[in-house]
Amino acid sequence: CIRDRVSIIRCFQAERIKCRHTPFLAVHLLFPVLGAAVFAGYFRISGWDKLTDIAAFLETAAIAHPFLIGIISGIAVQMENTAGHFQILLGTIPSRSGAYIGKCCYLIMWCAISTALGILLFAIFYPAVLPVFYIKPFIMLTLSAIPLYLISLNAGLFLGKTGAMGIGIAGSLLTALCATGLGDFVWKFLPWGWGIRFAEYCVLEWVSPERFNRAFHELETGLFIMMFFTLLLFIGSLWWFKRWEGTKENE
Repeated sequence: CIRDRVSIIRCFQAERIKCRHTPFLAVHLLFPVLGAAVFAGYFRISGWDKLTDIAAFLETAAIAHPFLIGIISGIAVQMENTAGHFQILLGTIPSRSGAYIGKCCYLIMWCAISTALGILLFAIFYPAVLPVFYIKPFIMLTLSAIPLYLISLNAGLFLGKTGAMGIGIAGSLLTALCATGLGDFVWKFLPWGWGIRFAEYCVLEWVSPERFNRAFHELETGLFIMMFFTLLLFIGSLWWFKRWEGTKENE
């Protein structure tokens, strides 16, 4: 409705103003630049197989995502508390739904920008494959970050910024485990396993289309579960937020 659209626009404007004097933008810009430069520089002198290098970069990006999302969600919660104990979200924007959707969209938008920046710089610094290869990994990493933001942001609103950061740290550990044989079965049911496994499938499709075709059913199942869980999580978190009355953040 019109009220929700207006609330989303106002929330975007409010987020832009609140982020001016915080580490929010620095985190989104500094980490991808440094990460791409460090990995590309190391791979140029490592002598490894180029596709192995690319897979390692994408897996590292997937492992870093939960940790960085936890930090960013914690910063977002702290900003709301500092800007009037959550009253901008709860009272000054006409629609609660619009305020929540606007905040989530703003965070996810910057996640997509940050991910695209890191991948683009890595592709420029380390031109091992055609740039078109990175389109699917970018899409997969961004889509898999959406449920992580929903989890971390709501954990931050409920538990405070340390709750969001704690979930981010634990999530990165789970992501690393999902890359091993321990995650061969359970990764499809863990939000922290989706990004790294989807990135691996993108590399597999490029390296060995035949093996990718044999594993396509598992990838398809994981995508379906991710989409269904993300939708369910969004609806549930929106319902909870509309009834949430705010929390005093003391950390």
